[in-house]
Amino acid sequence: MSRAPVVLLDLRRDEPGSVGTRVLVVVDADDLARRQPVFAELLSSHLVRSVLCVVVGQGMRLPPALYGESRRVIWVGDPHGIGWELDTGEAFPGPESSAEGTLVDLLGQPEVFDEVVERLGEIPYGVASPGLRVVAGRIDPEVLAQAYREVADRFDEPVTQEAGAFTAPLATAIPVLGGQVELPTSLSDPFVPGGRLDGMFRRVTDHLYQAADGVSSLRYLHRESARQSVMADVVAAGRALAELRDTVCRLFDELDQGGEFDEDAAERMVRYGVKFATPPGMGSEEIVAELRAGVESALAEGRSLVRLAARLRALADRSAPIGSAAFVGDVTRVCPDALLHGLHAPPEFPRGLRRFLLWHHSLGLWRNQLALPEAVRAVGELRTLVARVAVSEWMLAEPRRHTSNAARTLASAIGEICDRLAATLTDWSKAEVQGKATGTGLDEEVTVRLRDRGGQLREVIAGDLFDAVDGWLRPAWPLLEQGAYQDVRVGLDERVNGTMRQYRYHLTHLGVQEKPDFATRDSGRQGLVDAVWRQSPQVEGALRVGPGERMLQLCGDRDLAALERRAHVVRFAPRAVRSPAHPAGVIWTGAGQYAGTLRLVPLRSGAVEEDW
Repeated sequence: MSRAPVVLLDLRRDEPGSVGTRVLVVVDADDLARRQPVFAELLSSHLVRSVLCVVVGQGMRLPPALYGESRRVIWVGDPHGIGWELDTGEAFPGPESSAEGTLVDLLGQPEVFDEVVERLGEIPYGVASPGLRVVAGRIDPEVLAQAYREVADRFDEPVTQEAGAFTAPLATAIPVLGGQVELPTSLSDPFVPGGRLDGMFRRVTDHLYQAADGVSSLRYLHRESARQSVMADVVAAGRALAELRDTVCRLFDELDQGGEFDEDAAERMVRYGVKFATPPGMGSEEIVAELRAGVESALAEGRSLVRLAARLRALADRSAPIGSAAFVGDVTRVCPDALLHGLHAPPEFPRGLRRFLLWHHSLGLWRNQLALPEAVRAVGELRTLVARVAVSEWMLAEPRRHTSNAARTLASAIGEICDRLAATLTDWSKAEVQGKATGTGLDEEVTVRLRDRGGQLREVIAGDLFDAVDGWLRPAWPLLEQGAYQDVRVGLDERVNGTMRQYRYHLTHLGVQEKPDFATRDSGRQGLVDAVWRQSPQVEGALRVGPGERMLQLCGDRDLAALERRAHVVRFAPRAVRSPAHPAGVIWTGAGQYAGTLRLVPLRSGAVEEDW
């Protein structure tokens, strides 16, 4: 039979019940006759494959529906039970607390349920009294509450200092787009050779160098036309530089579109000779892949999610394009009006100089007044500025905008997850303290061992939740690739709540030793199992106890006379602790709460009909 869950139907509560492949029914002995229709319906249902009935109390009489070969009944005459050695018949006082909850938990495990149903099929009338030798492995509520609080603090820690830069394994695009590294040399020159902007820069530079060469070529005896040629080159350079500066300022203003360029803007850039194409390796898929690698790396290493969200927010701020218009002021700073005025109206060369030495000195003063080196330097700085803005605000505008939006969306989602986890774990911690359970009267040596493993327990729970976060974020990656930022958080709340409900049930009913379905890592779970379960002598003793040795028999002292002196046993333990050293025939369960032996003692011939 598949590992379908066992459906618990407690007829002592006036609540509607459900059915499934396996149904565990709990009913009071004096209420059996009234529940005849329920048993008849269950046993005739095509959905139900096995029905196991736990009857609690004295003076029961089985209804007709429970007669026949399909009958499987566990009779609990007294939930507190009595110590009993089947071989000798010697009895001992039982505990003050009830073991009914432990028995129901055991029978609620599909593996144990199936084995008990099969063994009851070998017992006359299909009715038996249960005996237990069980080691309980439940986590102490105070230890679990403390673990919940400590894990909650990890998702609610304050970021009191700089969170640092977002990193991802083998990332190449994000460091560039986030300004963490210099632009690669492949992006240093966005101008099309021979294009309009490139030509304008070259014309200015050519006039300036030609003027400088003309000044250098002047001799004491030279023609007036030579000086006039130098002056003409300086003026032409000034005009070309003024045109270039006006063109750059106009482009910076007109193409300031926040990273979202229309066809007209793209055509204008092409017309001015500016390369406009997303560089290789910086598309949306590559960017999201690097973001995913960084997030998954942080989750795998158990790093702070609060700090991760802060790093993503910082990345979003750094990578967001600010628009080329913000750099217009830099253009006028690099190429000021005073420089243009000096080039437009250069000073005249001093006339009437007769002495050679005086002429040579005056030539140097005139050369300095022309400010040709300053103009050449300004042209170079302006070209560098335009190139940097063209790359960062035009060519990389879309990748930067996508990186910023995706990083901010992820930061928001992770922040929401952290808030929800911290609040949920805090509520769980309070519930553990308020609902601290009483002892079951069973051997709790494993529980005692777990009290000393709070640190390991905390790491296991934290590791499980990091795996859960990984699963919650999985639907976000294709949405981010498509730019559907608003859809990333759609359904996130439901995913978190659903998984946390599942995990709460898992920790309560299956235990920390068993890995939940959504977990992928070990997180020290196996080390905890080895230290707590496999080193427990009580677990080994409970698994090897003989059928006739002393156990807690769930009946009263007077009920022992109705029991035979033979028994069937079902040995069980969490599959996480499986070892070749354990005895053969152990049923390995998916739950991690109990290990031990369940004894099924048949009733004497005629006891079912006559005594009941």
